[in-house]
Amino acid sequence: MKIRQANYKDVSKLSEIFDAYRQFYGQTSDITGATRFLQDRMEHGQSIIFLAEDSKSGDIVGFTQLYPVFSSISMQRSYILNDLFVKKEFRKQGLAKQLIAEAKSFTKTNSGKGLELSTSTHNKEARALYAKEAFVEEMEFLTYFWKSV
Repeated sequence: MKIRQANYKDVSKLSEIFDAYRQFYGQTSDITGATRFLQDRMEHGQSIIFLAEDSKSGDIVGFTQLYPVFSSISMQRSYILNDLFVKKEFRKQGLAKQLIAEAKSFTKTNSGKGLELSTSTHNKEARALYAKEAFVEEMEFLTYFWKSV
């Protein structure tokens, strides 16, 4: 397996696994929408995507997507690790851990303050992985969300 940063040439293959990720979270399949969404993020430099690529087949079997954010208080950039997904048949091989390591390395290299993520309280496997990877559950701040629709 090879972990690398995605580029515009990867959008077609990446759209397929991105669509599978969205379906994992209960969304209906929408390859056209997935492609458009990923192209837009790349064209506008709004996200950084790392992928796990099978060295033999060239298939993308996992990915993580980071979004840059800024803190006015610390006056630093951080990244939201918004998406992390590995195809079912490739799980338990350390790929999620490798993708997280790449995200951490990217954050350090780019002088980021850190990585923030959220996951479902029911996703026990992911929560265990994040704890092993030194992510600490936030206890000081509450998160609120306003829904416009």
